[in-house]
Amino acid sequence: MGLDVVDLGLSTTPTVEMAVVAEKALGGIILTASHNPKQCNALKLLNAAGEFISAQDITVVLSSNEIKDHQYADVNNLGSDAVNSDYFSYHIDAINALPLISSLAIKKRKFKVLVDAVNSTGGIAVPLFLNSLGVAEIELLNCEPTSEFVNNPEPLTENLTE
Repeated sequence: MGLDVVDLGLSTTPTVEMAVVAEKALGGIILTASHNPKQCNALKLLNAAGEFISAQDITVVLSSNEIKDHQYADVNNLGSDAVNSDYFSYHIDAINALPLISSLAIKKRKFKVLVDAVNSTGGIAVPLFLNSLGVAEIELLNCEPTSEFVNNPEPLTENLTE
C-alpha cells in the first residue's frame, strides 16, 4: 500500500516502542507470544507515539478490514523494506543516558547477576544491557530465543526454582 517498513528482527516490546518513535513511523506491529505459549501468538499494535493502540483505534482497524474499496499503491510506489537490528543498542544507550543510571557505581559493586530469560528475546537484550552497566559477572540460563519457554515466564515463586 505504499508504506515503508523497518524490520527489527528479534526484539523486545519496549525496544520496538522506542523504534517506532525514532523512525517517525505511523505505528508498529509486534508479533509475540508475550507471556503465553507459542501457539498463542498475537499482534501488538502500536500508534505513532509507540504506545499500544486504544480500543477506539482497534475498532477503526477492524472496520477498515471490511472496506472493499482499498486504495493500493502503484507497482512502482510500493514502499521500501529495511532491516535495522541495532535498536537494542539504541535502547540501551537511552537508558544509560538517564541521570539516575551510574554504571561507575554499578561496576564498583561487582554485582553477579543471573538472567533466566525462559528462551525469550530477553536472553539477547538483558545481557547486553547488564554488560553496558559494567555488571561484573553475568550467568545465563535459558537465554536462547528458541520460542520454547522452559516454564511459565511469569516471575512467580513456582517458576523460579531452576
